[in-house]
Amino acid sequence: MELSNTEDKYGLVAKAFHWVIAVIIIGLLPMGLFMADMENSPLKFEIFALHKSFGLLVFFLGLGRIVWRFVSPPPDHLETHEHWEVTLASAAHFWLYVCIVGMPLSGWLMSNAAEFPVPFFGLQMPHLIGKDESLMGLFGETHEILAYILLFVLGLHVAGALKHHVIDKDETLQRMAYKSSGMVLPAIVILVVGASFGASALLIGKDFLRVGGEETEIAAAETAGAVSVPAAMPDTSALTENGWAIVPEKSKLQFRTTMYGSEFTGDLSDFNGTIIFNPDDLANSRVDIRINMAKVVTGDRDRDSNITSEAWFDSTQFPESRYEATQFEKAEGNHYVAIGKLTIRGKSMPVVIPFTLDITGNEARMKGDVTLNRLEYGIGTGEWEDAKTVGHDVEVLINVTAIR
Repeated sequence: MELSNTEDKYGLVAKAFHWVIAVIIIGLLPMGLFMADMENSPLKFEIFALHKSFGLLVFFLGLGRIVWRFVSPPPDHLETHEHWEVTLASAAHFWLYVCIVGMPLSGWLMSNAAEFPVPFFGLQMPHLIGKDESLMGLFGETHEILAYILLFVLGLHVAGALKHHVIDKDETLQRMAYKSSGMVLPAIVILVVGASFGASALLIGKDFLRVGGEETEIAAAETAGAVSVPAAMPDTSALTENGWAIVPEKSKLQFRTTMYGSEFTGDLSDFNGTIIFNPDDLANSRVDIRINMAKVVTGDRDRDSNITSEAWFDSTQFPESRYEATQFEKAEGNHYVAIGKLTIRGKSMPVVIPFTLDITGNEARMKGDVTLNRLEYGIGTGEWEDAKTVGHDVEVLINVTAIR
């Protein structure tokens, strides 16, 4: 068999591209729908990794097939093909190429925007864009829409091939297969694609039935998290000469760690407390900060719900974390050290936080960071203990603006 296409038949390279891509796609579609319903676990992320790896394989094979189409043009349509059939086939091929390239690319970008790893059979692919929750939503919707388009166009493509083979009895399908295959290959295609469509339809229907309940559960969880957190310590600092009030819109409390080797950042968006601080009176300075552990934003809803679950922060039982510092030391320039204890999940550990402080008039800006071992607080237990899933070391980034 010739490698290149001829005027009346496809060559070995074109056939290899066609069938390898087809088999992978038929496996990826139901796999993608199935894994979306899985509970968060290391197994789920391993399946996601396989899905991404094979998706990227389709992406690279799709690019190769497009290049090969220019290098070795496909054979002409059969003279028996009607004009409408040629037009419909051209449109179907166009959208197949759009989906073959667009679905993996949108998935890649979606993972980048949510700070998820993008593995390619063990090799970590580079991040094409940075963290962006709005872009994550956009590329997520694009990925899903292209999946439905692909299901529809793939159905048309198979139906057209079978129509030519069974009804017209021409060589359209045989040119992409082997003439000796007879009806064996079409039968296999029908069974595999039919099973894929059946599983997809079942899972899609199940997903639609879950939407209302899932949104209700999420809303209820968010409401429960909001009301279950005790009110922060009354802010009496404004009544004292050395008191400072945190400016929420100018302050950030973040944590940074890795998931399967890829770094991601989370925001603890709800925190407040009491700050009594005077650089000239460190002995009487103190800090008491309360953090709402139910309000965590990492850029992905599934990851956010997982982090607040029992295996991680367990925000239902431990809705609040607390940092108390009653001892401060002066270093060089505007550098200081806070010595205190951090309580997470009911477990208190001594924590020393080096920080810088710049005071201009009635406004103070504090920046600091400290690295914690999550296992010391019982965070990410059981199947999550392996550092290959989520890193043990978690960097806490503090950026607080306060006013007198």
